[in-house]
Amino acid sequence: MSKRIIIWLGSLVAAIAVICLVVFGLKNVSGSSSSSSGVSKTTVRVGLMTGSDGQYLAAIAKKEGYFSKYGIKIKTSTFSTGIETVNAITTGQLDVGYAADFAALNRFGTSSKSNLKIFAKLATSKGSGTKLYVAKGIKSLSDLKGKTIITDKGTVTEYWVSKLLKKAGLKSSQVNLVSVETGQEDLALMKSGKASAVWASGQDAEKLEKTGKFTVLTTEDKISSPTIGFAVSNKSFLKGHSKAAQAYLKAMNAAAKLVNAHPEKASAIVSEALNVPKKTVLATFESSDISVSFNKSAYKDLKNIYDYLDTSGSLKHKYNLKDYIDTSALKKAISGSVSDY
Repeated sequence: MSKRIIIWLGSLVAAIAVICLVVFGLKNVSGSSSSSSGVSKTTVRVGLMTGSDGQYLAAIAKKEGYFSKYGIKIKTSTFSTGIETVNAITTGQLDVGYAADFAALNRFGTSSKSNLKIFAKLATSKGSGTKLYVAKGIKSLSDLKGKTIITDKGTVTEYWVSKLLKKAGLKSSQVNLVSVETGQEDLALMKSGKASAVWASGQDAEKLEKTGKFTVLTTEDKISSPTIGFAVSNKSFLKGHSKAAQAYLKAMNAAAKLVNAHPEKASAIVSEALNVPKKTVLATFESSDISVSFNKSAYKDLKNIYDYLDTSGSLKHKYNLKDYIDTSALKKAISGSVSDY
């Protein structure tokens, strides 16, 4: 064999090797984290409200490998309130947040231009789990006159307090409203006697009960409509990373199914993952309707709250509610999860 042929064959082999590397390399890049959904391992930055059903669902989805199954990685950050997760989305720190209905709608109205979007309902409170704790001596709603009531401006607590005063036949000028941001502040004010009433649930409620100083005067379901927790994102993420958004919803739906089918097991998973008493987690699940969906009922509840914000003059900028709802990812992720609204 001539030297020229040997060189030619060597060049051909080298060329074939390069082609193989390119082909297989591209295949690995396009499916570097092959999963049942075909979604690459996109990292989704998720904001979680401490002690919420949204945080618990995410803990299950992570622990059980649902996020990984659907091809995404999750980077979580925890916040005291849901509205903080929404604020973090607007500043580019998060891709997905969790907020109660009132807090989300109130936040939408602070700017004339916003790309924020509600893209799924995660849970609806049955109302009995959120209780109004009051100082001893307060026996009726009318006894709240002249007392200090804790609120949290811009969150669903503000809405509950407003509904509470209306039920009691009192004006805000007839009570002393003190706005705080954390459960620790609630407890400190109540224990010191500087406040006489506060809405609480979960671990915050347990801490109040342990003091033995307070009684439950009423519950959310007797004062207000059910509170709904929503997944919130923005237009750019939902449009530019639609498959990642779908994967997130599929994982959360898998966690929701586990909660509904095996609440004891689900509670144990969360308890171990977050170091929260199992009974606390179970109580949260039992007081909520866990469902990743969006329907006419959810929209109606949102519209009622929007109308309240509008008539009360709370909105800095009025807006079309439907412009802030995008269920396109939800429709693709979970069949039958979205109905006309």
